[in-house]
Amino acid sequence: MQITQSTNKKALQVATITFLLGTIILTLYLISESASFLIAGVFYVCVALVLNTMVFIELLANTIINYQYYKENLITTLCFLLNVPVAIGYFFLVMHCQF
Repeated sequence: MQITQSTNKKALQVATITFLLGTIILTLYLISESASFLIAGVFYVCVALVLNTMVFIELLANTIINYQYYKENLITTLCFLLNVPVAIGYFFLVMHCQF
Protein backbone atom coordinates (compact mmCIF):
# COMPACT_ATOMS: atom_id res chain seq x y z
CA MET A 1 0.00 0.00 0.00
CA GLN A 2 1.29 3.42 -0.95
CA ILE A 3 1.24 6.03 1.83
CA THR A 4 0.29 9.36 0.26
CA GLN A 5 -0.29 11.70 3.18
CA SER A 6 2.75 13.41 4.69
CA THR A 7 1.39 13.14 8.23
CA ASN A 8 1.10 9.38 7.89
CA LYS A 9 4.61 9.13 6.44
CA LYS A 10 5.99 11.16 9.34
CA ALA A 11 4.12 9.04 11.90
CA LEU A 12 5.51 5.82 10.42
CA GLN A 13 9.02 7.26 10.39
CA VAL A 14 8.75 8.30 14.04
CA ALA A 15 7.37 4.87 14.97
CA THR A 16 10.20 3.11 13.15
CA ILE A 17 12.93 5.29 14.62
CA THR A 18 11.62 5.03 18.17
CA PHE A 19 11.29 1.26 17.82
CA LEU A 20 14.84 0.90 16.52
CA LEU A 21 16.37 3.19 19.15
CA GLY A 22 14.49 1.44 21.94
CA THR A 23 15.61 -1.95 20.66
CA ILE A 24 19.23 -0.80 20.45
CA ILE A 25 19.18 0.55 24.02
CA LEU A 26 17.55 -2.65 25.29
CA THR A 27 20.08 -4.82 23.48
CA LEU A 28 23.00 -2.81 24.83
CA TYR A 29 21.57 -3.08 28.34
CA LEU A 30 21.06 -6.84 28.07
CA ILE A 31 24.56 -7.36 26.71
CA SER A 32 26.43 -5.09 29.13
CA GLU A 33 24.14 -5.17 32.19
CA SER A 34 25.27 -1.59 32.76
CA ALA A 35 23.14 0.69 34.90
CA SER A 36 23.97 3.58 32.57
CA PHE A 37 22.01 1.91 29.77
CA LEU A 38 19.13 1.38 32.17
CA ILE A 39 19.13 5.09 33.05
CA ALA A 40 19.45 6.01 29.38
CA GLY A 41 16.55 3.69 28.62
CA VAL A 42 14.31 5.30 31.22
CA PHE A 43 15.19 8.76 29.92
CA TYR A 44 14.60 7.57 26.34
CA VAL A 45 11.19 6.13 27.22
CA CYS A 46 10.13 9.48 28.74
CA VAL A 47 11.24 11.42 25.66
CA ALA A 48 9.72 8.86 23.27
CA LEU A 49 6.44 8.92 25.20
CA VAL A 50 6.11 12.69 24.81
CA LEU A 51 7.14 12.63 21.14
CA ASN A 52 4.88 9.71 20.26
CA THR A 53 1.94 11.29 22.09
CA MET A 54 2.33 14.48 20.08
CA VAL A 55 2.59 12.56 16.81
CA PHE A 56 -0.40 10.40 17.76
CA ILE A 57 -2.54 13.49 18.41
CA GLU A 58 -1.46 14.86 15.03
CA LEU A 59 -2.33 11.51 13.46
CA LEU A 60 -5.80 11.55 15.03
CA ALA A 61 -6.39 15.11 13.84
CA ASN A 62 -5.32 14.09 10.34
CA THR A 63 -7.73 11.15 10.49
CA ILE A 64 -10.61 13.47 11.36
CA ILE A 65 -9.70 16.12 8.79
CA ASN A 66 -8.90 13.71 5.93
CA TYR A 67 -11.58 11.12 6.60
CA GLN A 68 -11.74 10.22 2.90
CA TYR A 69 -8.40 8.41 3.36
CA TYR A 70 -9.80 6.30 6.20
CA LYS A 71 -8.08 3.08 5.09
CA GLU A 72 -4.62 4.66 4.93
CA ASN A 73 -5.22 6.48 8.22
CA LEU A 74 -6.41 3.31 9.95
CA ILE A 75 -3.45 1.24 8.80
CA THR A 76 -1.02 3.99 9.80
CA THR A 77 -2.61 4.33 13.24
CA LEU A 78 -2.47 0.57 13.82
CA CYS A 79 1.17 0.38 12.74
CA PHE A 80 1.98 3.38 14.94
CA LEU A 81 0.30 1.80 17.96
CA LEU A 82 2.30 -1.43 17.58
CA ASN A 83 5.06 0.26 19.59
CA VAL A 84 2.90 0.19 22.72
CA PRO A 85 2.88 -3.59 23.28
CA VAL A 86 6.53 -3.75 22.22
CA ALA A 87 7.46 -1.16 24.87
CA ILE A 88 5.44 -3.04 27.50
CA GLY A 89 7.19 -6.27 26.53
CA TYR A 90 10.60 -4.59 26.76
CA PHE A 91 9.67 -3.23 30.20
CA PHE A 92 8.73 -6.69 31.48
CA LEU A 93 11.87 -8.15 29.95
CA VAL A 94 14.05 -5.66 31.83
CA MET A 95 12.14 -6.02 35.09
CA HIS A 96 12.24 -9.83 35.06
CA CYS A 97 15.66 -10.28 33.51
CA GLN A 98 18.02 -12.11 35.83
CA PHE A 99 21.61 -12.66 34.87
